[in-house]
Amino acid sequence: MKNLVLSLAAILILIGLFKPDLSNIINVSPSNNTTVVVEKPSNVELLDECQTVVDALKENQDRKKDGLRLASLYNDLATLISLDNEDMVIKNTEEVRQANKLAGVMLQLDIKGRYPKLAKATNSVIVASLGDDSLMLDNKLRQQAVDGFKALAWACNEGSK
Repeated sequence: MKNLVLSLAAILILIGLFKPDLSNIINVSPSNNTTVVVEKPSNVELLDECQTVVDALKENQDRKKDGLRLASLYNDLATLISLDNEDMVIKNTEEVRQANKLAGVMLQLDIKGRYPKLAKATNSVIVASLGDDSLMLDNKLRQQAVDGFKALAWACNEGSK
């Protein structure tokens, strides 16, 4: 029994020292499955614009992975915009647009060129929810921005299917 314990201890020490790659024996790859649950937009105009996002994503075979990542991103942006009072980060519509532009770069989505119609389609959803003007966000406009990004999350999730 003593030899068995010593042998096991020696094996564990060797594994700790040499750190062999055991991935072919044990599946240690992280799961990239992301699930975003967002309701279908109730605003008909927003829903029509979302359909162009769905169609733009369906033009590429990588849409499953990219669509889910984008859906998660847009859902997170909706959460960021919804913060108000002491936690307020986004204060006006221009900051909403800037956050949208920077988020993809920060997450290194690297989808430029894969979906030629996607940028225009996503911009159309934001314009449908917020308009083109640069305004300070009041409670109503803030909720419209949140609804727009949740709609984008829904559209990207649908486009990934």
